[in-house]
Amino acid sequence: MIHRLTLGRIPAKPHTSFYDEGGKLLMEQMITREGFSGPFSILYYRIPPTDEFEVENLAIPGFCPFELVKEQQLHRRHVKTQDMKPAGDFLTGRRTLMVNANLQFCACKPCEPAKRFFSNGDGDELYFIKSGRGKLESLYGLLPFREHEYVLIPKSTPYRMHFEGDQATMIVFEGRPRLGIPSEYRNKWGQITDYAPFSHRDFRAPQELLHFGQNCDPIQLPFELVVKMSDRLSTHRYKHFPLDIVGWDGVLYPVAFNIHDFQPKTALVHLPPTIHTNFSGEGFVVCSFVPRMVDYFDRDGVKAVPCPYAHASVDMDEILYYVEGNFTSRRGIDSESISLHPLGVTHGPHPGTYARSIGTRRTDELAVMCDAYEPFKMTTFADGIEDKGYHTSWVKQESDNPDKPEAWRPIG
Repeated sequence: MIHRLTLGRIPAKPHTSFYDEGGKLLMEQMITREGFSGPFSILYYRIPPTDEFEVENLAIPGFCPFELVKEQQLHRRHVKTQDMKPAGDFLTGRRTLMVNANLQFCACKPCEPAKRFFSNGDGDELYFIKSGRGKLESLYGLLPFREHEYVLIPKSTPYRMHFEGDQATMIVFEGRPRLGIPSEYRNKWGQITDYAPFSHRDFRAPQELLHFGQNCDPIQLPFELVVKMSDRLSTHRYKHFPLDIVGWDGVLYPVAFNIHDFQPKTALVHLPPTIHTNFSGEGFVVCSFVPRMVDYFDRDGVKAVPCPYAHASVDMDEILYYVEGNFTSRRGIDSESISLHPLGVTHGPHPGTYARSIGTRRTDELAVMCDAYEPFKMTTFADGIEDKGYHTSWVKQESDNPDKPEAWRPIG
């Protein structure tokens, strides 16, 4: 959903006869959004993609289905995903942490090779790879990815993820009904503007089609595709490899984006965090906090306060995933921590960090934020790895000395 691309062989005109090297007629498939009114891609198959021979229900407890906390008090929350143990593959290791009407937010630490493919019919998926590197094998081809990259996968795309090494760490946003590039970053011709925080060149697409037994990891027959639809899973089986295509064109395909390619904006005084929006969906945004210069107002002895002010976000919940950097403005926060600051409760820097931020020139933070209009509900899995003392950690302590020479970071 970045721009139109072509990979492999396609006919000069859609919906016309097209043959393989041996003279066999290829099957054309359209993948469309919003009926026939939205974005689409057209693919050409050696074997029709409709001949699955068996379907059965599947459950992956903790991911689908998941269990919500029955009584969720109005608290600021800290979910310690660093306490999650590596488990499963990119699919079976996923654990749902928070949900609302438009978004399902998961964490995953895969440690096993993936055998089955997955297709999410409930929404677009956005992975953030905190650690690890590997490749996405999808209907559209091979897409390598590495640490600190987003991988955006369109709704209903069959794919699986393979990682090099023993394990990886990632989070996943499932956006309903859509998740992609904010419309305000495009001009009326659909081109990403020059003042957007990234360009077309920053997004990588598949460059090589998937070939059974050649350029992909081992695939067992019968081929299994796990489909998620209406928050239910089912396994669909094929006697052959159903992703054998000779070419495609269109605007629906997976892309990778490195968070370090995000171009942050800075100003004389503090800008709201949504200035760092990277992706958006229906009722939510995903923002990228990257190393940058901070606020630099300095006039007649008055200086900018780079540390965020206390914030009462009365219409939006805020999720923050801490990746790397100095986290001393949040007590107890570490890499892989997730904070949830709900609407209705003021949040802000911990005591001592506000004054300490004056005179700071740069921040080395790396974090992913999600602001959403619909309140998030926590799952019992997230509740089980929550720091229960986080909400009251703003209570001032004797050690909260604003003159203490300690590092500071302006998250939020």
